[in-house]
Amino acid sequence: TRRPATPPSRSASLALAASLGYMSLNPFTRQREKREEKLEAKLEELKAAQAAPPLSAPMADPAPASAWTPGREVDYEAEDMNKYLPASAQVEQAAPTWQSRPTNYYEPPSRAWQCVSKLQSGFMIGGALGGAFGFLYGTFAAIKYKHVLYLPIAVLQAGGAFGFFLACGTVIRCEEPPLALHPPAAGEERPRTA
Repeated sequence: TRRPATPPSRSASLALAASLGYMSLNPFTRQREKREEKLEAKLEELKAAQAAPPLSAPMADPAPASAWTPGREVDYEAEDMNKYLPASAQVEQAAPTWQSRPTNYYEPPSRAWQCVSKLQSGFMIGGALGGAFGFLYGTFAAIKYKHVLYLPIAVLQAGGAFGFFLACGTVIRCEEPPLALHPPAAGEERPRTA
């Protein structure tokens, strides 16, 4: 059985190069070689230290009785879990109090907030729909013209246009609903909603 030859170490190859008359013109080469030789010496020391562990090393303590073992049940109710909480959570705190209006009072949102809400939802729905169509058209155009930048441009343009028009359409229908907090009196007519 023949063992493969191990490559020579770096220091051996450097010594061989020096004996053959190899001389580097780089002034930092010798400094690097010295550092490498020191590192190799430290590496050999560490390997020797790992090969023979010291006899005076203390034995590791066995696992404490509180450590988990496979067959042992853990009683989580008995353990104090508050030790895992931050200090601010361990202090008793008063329950928050809320100041609210009476429950029988309802103030509907103003017309401006209703219109803004409708405008926003219309723009989002239109933008999503337009973005989907823009993605389809942009994919077609990007493949046909072999230019990938058509895709995001088409998505943004179609989404913006659809969103704008759907937002305008929903704001046109923005109106203040009649207040029907009290039933109309006898003979009064209830206002109509469009």
